[in-house]
Amino acid sequence: MGIAFMAVAAITFPIKDSFLKAQDDAVPALLAIAIYFAMQIIFGFAGLTATRHPARRNPFAGMTRLHFMRSLTLTCALGTFFFSLRYVPLANAVTLYTLQGLFCIGFGRLLLAERVLPRHIVLVAIASIGVMMVVRPEASGGSLALSLLPLLSGAFGGLYIILTRKLGDHQPAFQLVCQDGAVSSITVLLVFMSSLLVTDSYFGTGSVPPMPTDMLTIFGPPAIAAAIGMISSLAMIRAAQLAPAVKLAPASYLEIASGAVIGIWIFGEYLDAMTIFGIAIIVAVCLTNSVMNELAKTRG
Repeated sequence: MGIAFMAVAAITFPIKDSFLKAQDDAVPALLAIAIYFAMQIIFGFAGLTATRHPARRNPFAGMTRLHFMRSLTLTCALGTFFFSLRYVPLANAVTLYTLQGLFCIGFGRLLLAERVLPRHIVLVAIASIGVMMVVRPEASGGSLALSLLPLLSGAFGGLYIILTRKLGDHQPAFQLVCQDGAVSSITVLLVFMSSLLVTDSYFGTGSVPPMPTDMLTIFGPPAIAAAIGMISSLAMIRAAQLAPAVKLAPASYLEIASGAVIGIWIFGEYLDAMTIFGIAIIVAVCLTNSVMNELAKTRG
């Protein structure tokens, strides 16, 4: 059952991403991201209400500086990831984001005093080769900086995981979702509004590029993405409760396959042989790391 839940999460995550990738180009990416996070607040509060948890009266009760930094890290992780979807093939973005597990090694050492073993260094070095094969401007038709955005989001994602572990497990997931959504939506919205003031194309001309007047065009894709994302997150949480990580790891990489299929058939993306080989290297490294971590827990 745990593997089945993880498969649901892995398949639906790229489906969620595809709605934001397909967002009308006339809708600013930052605005769409802000709407996505705002919808998270609604779904999180609905979950607290449905479970009749006391936190439904005030989801932000007990929120500390660590909570805020954790939510801000998620803002950077998903914000850069969603923004990159307009410029990077879906399979590439999803693959680079999965490297958050390797970034956890470094952040775990810095924040949780966890050991960094020689095998960790070897795995990171091998994964770097795969990254070099995937992150090529000519493969995605963009610049190197844009191609590296999903890798940056993976780094922030790794930090988010470590901060979540440091926070502990005394708060319900729905309450954390509300907090994440509030911090992220407000932050991204402020960045978006600031960009309207300081960008030369807006400032001084008094004109803003036309946006769709149809509210469904603006709010539809982020709202659907948030709903599917919530289903994916809950499925992943349930999977983690039912099965050990080493058994769930293979199913989790269905996310990359799902992303590739969606990218090729819906968005007409193309993955050359070198990119596919790089993806295979990254998956092998991440899978090896998961298996070896689980074996180390079993032995010790």
